[in-house]
Amino acid sequence: MKALKRYATIIVVLFDIYLFTGGYGTHGRIYNLVSKPIADLLLKIADAVGGVNAIGWGIIILTVIFRLILLPIMVNQSKNTTISQIKMQKLKPELDKVQAAVKGAKTQAEQQAASMVSMTLYKENNVSITGGMNWLAMAIQMPVFSGLYLAIINANGLKTATFFGLELSKPQIIFSVMVFVVYALQAYMSQLHVPAAQKKQMGMMMLMMPVLITGFTLYSSGALGLYFFVGGIFAVIQMFINHMRYNKLKAQVEETFTIQKTADELLAAQMTMANAASQMGGAGAQAQNKVRPEDLRPRDVTEEQKPLEGRNAGKQNR
Repeated sequence: MKALKRYATIIVVLFDIYLFTGGYGTHGRIYNLVSKPIADLLLKIADAVGGVNAIGWGIIILTVIFRLILLPIMVNQSKNTTISQIKMQKLKPELDKVQAAVKGAKTQAEQQAASMVSMTLYKENNVSITGGMNWLAMAIQMPVFSGLYLAIINANGLKTATFFGLELSKPQIIFSVMVFVVYALQAYMSQLHVPAAQKKQMGMMMLMMPVLITGFTLYSSGALGLYFFVGGIFAVIQMFINHMRYNKLKAQVEETFTIQKTADELLAAQMTMANAASQMGGAGAQAQNKVRPEDLRPRDVTEEQKPLEGRNAGKQNR
């Protein structure tokens, strides 16, 4: 299953690269392969809905369908993220030992050796550094909102669309405010089960996501603001599902997760390797600088006598 997911992610990322390197205008690949189908689908939904706000409702309906398709993937991502967070909490005492070793290192070599143990500690104990991030879901969404943006500002029948009097092809601050509120709520819910000490460290980082998405909608279009707002509602739903099953996931980790390699073991092994490498390097340098007995023997520095040439050579031979 992991291999299938990995291959699917690689294929989608390569497809994204193919799309975005083919130009971003109306003659680019992303417009022809993504924006046009989105525009046609929006127009069909709008015809079915009817009314002056039909395009806006079409964006909402299309986003709901898309997010429902992604919901199992996103819920699984939330689950993996929570499991990674719980494992990191159990691993924190070991990480604190590594940080203490880095600070207490007497030489630069010891400091580098201790720093390498952090990555090894995660790997040896099967803890994801990325926190269960689902790159497949991100790769799938990138062409969708890019294609939606191009469709709204370029496609006939969509360029002049409005939603309750707000032009969808231009930035709308009210949608941006709604986006910030819903993603700030999602960020708050994601920290409900984080220890107080880590909340201070994660607080600013978690606030960056709502700010970045809000800033993006302020400079793009009302259509994308509407898209991200509906997507944010689904993000809150995912976090609520995750909150409801947190205790079950924690019990699961408590039962199955054990620390395979401690910081003390890894630090000792790393320091041994570093010292061995240092000693080998010192021995090599001594071998290079060592004077061999044959180098002390006197050398014959007399130049070889070359045979004489020309007229004088003949006289000497006689």
